[in-house]
Amino acid sequence: MFDNSNAIDLIDLHDADARAQFPTLTIQALMDELHVVDDQGRVTRGARAVNEVLRWQHGLQGWLAYLWYIPGYAWLAEWQYKRIARSRYGVDCDGRPIKPSTRLDTSQP
Repeated sequence: MFDNSNAIDLIDLHDADARAQFPTLTIQALMDELHVVDDQGRVTRGARAVNEVLRWQHGLQGWLAYLWYIPGYAWLAEWQYKRIARSRYGVDCDGRPIKPSTRLDTSQP
């Protein structure tokens, strides 16, 4: 993800120590959607999380956050986000999405 503000800390969802900071977020939920947790602990997901990231950016990227206030945009953004999220891991021969296993390998340190 882009960040020209240096205000965002990216956390690897596969890092158990990092996930321990946010015990209410399940691995399945994290695999399904992008999550943003702000300084007050508020969680946003999906397209709204992308919008939250944009709000912190400088220049044109920051201005894109204002699209959210156009009537119908939030609905359209969420619809498109889910459409992309469904197929981001690929599809099988029948057109069904293929998702990686959410089981974590705990045998590695």
